[in-house]
Amino acid sequence: MKLILLLAYSFLLKPLYAADFLEVKTLSGQSFSGEFIEVYEDRWFYQPPLPTTEKYILLFSLKDDQPHFDFINTLDIKEENIIKEAPSLYKKYLKDHDLFFQNHLVSDSDVLTGNEGHHKYERMSGNFAWDIGILDKKGKQFKNSGLHLEDYYIFGKEVYAPLKGVVIGQVNNQPDNPPDLTFSGDLSSKVNNYLTIQVAPQFYLSLVHFVEGSIEVEVGDHIEVGQRLGEVGNSGVSYLPHLHYTLYTYIKEQERFISIPGFFEEESN
Repeated sequence: MKLILLLAYSFLLKPLYAADFLEVKTLSGQSFSGEFIEVYEDRWFYQPPLPTTEKYILLFSLKDDQPHFDFINTLDIKEENIIKEAPSLYKKYLKDHDLFFQNHLVSDSDVLTGNEGHHKYERMSGNFAWDIGILDKKGKQFKNSGLHLEDYYIFGKEVYAPLKGVVIGQVNNQPDNPPDLTFSGDLSSKVNNYLTIQVAPQFYLSLVHFVEGSIEVEVGDHIEVGQRLGEVGNSGVSYLPHLHYTLYTYIKEQERFISIPGFFEEESN
């Protein structure tokens, strides 16, 4: 467990081109090897870490030149070793397959949280999620009182596709929430207006909180980089207007999507 924690810490500090490659052996005798991506905790941010909290490590590798993820419960690990430190195979795969974000989705937007942020503990769905807004010179996201959707600089701004792919999921009919500067309203029953786009085998892009009725593509549509997708809103689980997005992979054994790192084209070197 100490090694896993050290790896998680080193992953945050080392340059993006460097990575640790592990060999992991489980109690059942299985052996896994690959690039260490992340330690995931299956809990919500409001839940304290407990001895019963399940933790997983994600390894990335290529098998027959195809991307492969191993998702291993730390309770099942018998032994783990660092094989080497080397340039990131994961990042190279994204680069070689045009999976670096080609634009910033919303013109003149600002990153509120990216790859590490307050979505860290959302049952593994937000570890590498990005939130973007538009800030003024004082660092505020809104003008006037901030009590109206139109006060927010990003509200209604156009969203453009950063990757090409095929739309596999969409909701477009949910009303936008009024802004809640207290962050205290009950959003438990809310549904996001969202798009999920398969951008490559085992890679998916999710974009969330569109304005009601603004999404311009349907399930099954093929989209291109730079294509207009809709407008930034405040639908679903959102207190203030912003755009939330993340790359995912699907873990078949868990029957769930988990958040994985995404990078922009200027980070390709």
